[in-house]
Amino acid sequence: MATILIVEDELLIAAEIERALLRLGHAPLEPVDNSDEALAALARHPVELVLMDINIEGDTDGIATALLVRRQFAVPVVFLTARSDAATLNRAKVAQPYGYILKPFTDDTLRTQLELALYAAYQAPARTPPLPAPTETIEATAPETSASEYFFVKKGQGYVKLRVADIHYLEALENYVRLHTADGQFVVYSTLKELEAKLPAAFFKTHRSHIVNLDHVRAYEEGCVLLGKEYVPVSRSCKEELKKRIHLLG
Repeated sequence: MATILIVEDELLIAAEIERALLRLGHAPLEPVDNSDEALAALARHPVELVLMDINIEGDTDGIATALLVRRQFAVPVVFLTARSDAATLNRAKVAQPYGYILKPFTDDTLRTQLELALYAAYQAPARTPPLPAPTETIEATAPETSASEYFFVKKGQGYVKLRVADIHYLEALENYVRLHTADGQFVVYSTLKELEAKLPAAFFKTHRSHIVNLDHVRAYEEGCVLLGKEYVPVSRSCKEELKKRIHLLG
C-alpha cells in the first residue's frame, strides 16, 4: 500500500481515480486541483507517489509542477493525460516522470503503472538532502538599489566571492534561496525578492520561486527552460515575456 497524492482539476475524474486507488489497496490523500495545493500537501504529508494531470488549471501546469515536486520533495510522479501526441510526450519527458497513463484507464493499467513506478522509485539511489540554510545572510558589495556584479556567500567558516554572471538560476525554498552554478550550489538565508533587487537585467523571473540567468539558457520547452543539465519551470503568466526576452523565433 502506498500513500498517493492525486492532482486533477476535473472533480469527477479525481473522484474516479480516488476510488480506483482504494480498490487497489492504496491510501489516496484528498485530491487537489492546482500546483500550489499540491506543493502544500506534499509539505504537510509524507507521500510515496504523485498522480499528476498534465493540464491542470492555474499559472503552473502539471509538467512545471512535476519539476518542482522532483526538485523539492524527490517524490516520483506519474502523469495522467488524455493526449498521446508527440509534442505532449516530448514536453512530459523533461520532468522525468516514472510513468504515463492515458485517460480513460482501467484498474489493471493503473495497477501496472503504479507498481512499476513505486518499484523504480525504491530502486533509485537515495537523494542527497538539501544543504542547511546558513545563519549568516548573503553579503553584497553594491547598494541594494543597484545590480551587483558579485556576492560574497558563506562557505565553511568564511565567505567566498561569487560572480553573479556565473549563477545559472536562483530557487526559493521556504526561508532561504539556493544559488545554482556550474560548479555547485550555495544556500543563502534570504528571500527571493531581496536578491532579485540586486540582480542585473540578464536575470528573469520565470516562476514565483525561480529566477533564471538568460545568458545560461540552453533550450526552451513549453513550460520550462534548460540551464546546464537542469530544467526550470516557467509559469503561464511569464511565458510570453520570456519568449520575447530569449528572442524565440518561429
